[in-house]
Amino acid sequence: MKPPPSPPLTLVAVAVAVVVVSCLFHGSAASGEPRFTSIFSFGSSYSDTGNFVLQSAGFPAIPFNHSPYGDTFFRRPTGRPSDGRLPIDFIAEALGLPLLPPCMAKGRDFGGGANFAIVGGTALDVGFFLRHNAASVPPFRSSLRVQIGWFRSLLAQTLRRNATAAERRERLATSLFVVGEFGGTDYRYLLSAGKSLEQAKSYVPVVMRAICRSVERLVEDGARYVVVVGTPPAGCMPMELTKYAPAAAAANASTAYDRRTGCLRRLNGLAEYHNWMLQEAVGRMRGKYPGTKLVYADFYRPVASLVRRPAKFGFAQQPLKACCGGGGAYNYNPAAACGSPGASACSDPSAYVNWDGVHLTDAAYKHVAGGWLDGAYAYPSILSLLPTQ
Repeated sequence: MKPPPSPPLTLVAVAVAVVVVSCLFHGSAASGEPRFTSIFSFGSSYSDTGNFVLQSAGFPAIPFNHSPYGDTFFRRPTGRPSDGRLPIDFIAEALGLPLLPPCMAKGRDFGGGANFAIVGGTALDVGFFLRHNAASVPPFRSSLRVQIGWFRSLLAQTLRRNATAAERRERLATSLFVVGEFGGTDYRYLLSAGKSLEQAKSYVPVVMRAICRSVERLVEDGARYVVVVGTPPAGCMPMELTKYAPAAAAANASTAYDRRTGCLRRLNGLAEYHNWMLQEAVGRMRGKYPGTKLVYADFYRPVASLVRRPAKFGFAQQPLKACCGGGGAYNYNPAAACGSPGASACSDPSAYVNWDGVHLTDAAYKHVAGGWLDGAYAYPSILSLLPTQ
């Protein structure tokens, strides 16, 4: 009997490529172990896996700790401001590591890393807002600098007492650091104090210096793989669209809104300016630290793509309307926020881009994180960072 003919070379190549991508996505196929030992994440509400709820335990009921938050994926609230997972969760899954516990959780295993992100996290310290913006100040000391302090304390606690400096640096050198979407919350505080968009824009270089100083601290501590995340298009968020609707109506609506998307043009312009400066800053840091792999992860473009062409990505034709809310043109009502008695959630969150007026759905975050992992929305891709064993 003649042996079966060999498959065409192109089919062999495709099969090999599929295996390689699968191995990259799920860790080391040979050993079954991930190639990164841990992940350390910093950020604001787009990355918080429970710190704000834990920090606010003595305060009145926090919506993020009530259904329908978490219901889609976890089947219960976890403190995440979404119906399910966040981008950092998808990154951990892709790298074969456990989902990151919030650093404020007691008795948790931080062997696979920890999350220091928290709702309201800013690039600038509280002291800056007290000096320049006293009418609108973050309620907690939770800036990026403070979060790095939490990281250093936790690292000292989790390493064995007699660990050498070399062992400490080895732990950092085999970890992935994700410095999240700082800046957006800073500008929101500035605008809430009555500053104009032009005035808020003048603070972008100050925000940039704060982010870069913190990234450099991590690199100088020993981090060798760092993802720096931009800010999403705030002008496409139901909360901002609701807040600024009266002003936009009083002005010329044809110039206030983007004709293609319905987003607020000037608010998105602030985000674009921030992201342009951040990309430039990451490029300069690459030159300054050639031994470190630095990724710029674009948060703006993946969200904008969903808003422009939702049907293309499997979303309903309501990209500016929140799934969970208390009514109104964008289903956002600050008096009836998602998770409170006056709000309700849509029946199919996977058909929506926006979850609660500020944050995105599990399905939208999957799209964002996928682009960071494969390089569609990141340079270089996160998967290309995988260190060899």
